[in-house]
Amino acid sequence: MKEKAKIKILNFIGVFFIILGVGAILEAVYNKSFSLIFWLCYMGLILIGIGCLTKNYLLIVSQLNILTIPLVFWNIDFFYFLLTNKTLFGIVDYFFNPGPLISRIISLQHLFTIPLSIYSLYLIKINKNYSLIISFFQIAIIFFITKSATSPEENINCVFKSCINRLEFSYLPYYLFWFVGFFLIILFTNLLIISIPFLRKD
Repeated sequence: MKEKAKIKILNFIGVFFIILGVGAILEAVYNKSFSLIFWLCYMGLILIGIGCLTKNYLLIVSQLNILTIPLVFWNIDFFYFLLTNKTLFGIVDYFFNPGPLISRIISLQHLFTIPLSIYSLYLIKINKNYSLIISFFQIAIIFFITKSATSPEENINCVFKSCINRLEFSYLPYYLFWFVGFFLIILFTNLLIISIPFLRKD
């Protein structure tokens, strides 16, 4: 593919992601649901979009490190609900409850964020990999901000309790499981991404 064509595609994907991310935040503000702006996926959309526009693979990989596994669980629960009319993990119930159409449209980003991001990495290519540092730093900040600025009832970013039904922790402080869980998620996803041959710069 010619370089000009790559740049046009990356710019389109970048603008698309940024519009979705900003739109999600504005929708939350409009509905006075201010805590929703702290969702990792909203921030991830904007940062992935900036990464596409600036051709910065570190930004894209760092967000995939954080979002890929949670998005996979969301997608499994979504398609399970479509097939059985009931939830498997208790994650996507909100999507099928009555509510604004715009909220559902924005939530559909869970379906295509991973493939579009992977395609963007395919066009940019991964060189040196420092994305782990960005990912770890980001989730640490997000945990403390979300914990202090939101309520347990909203459970934004699952910082107060597990977002998956039937997954309970009672014998150790939950925050330890949150950090260890995200550490493993980031590490595993990063190793997987950088091991894909067509994403790496030879």
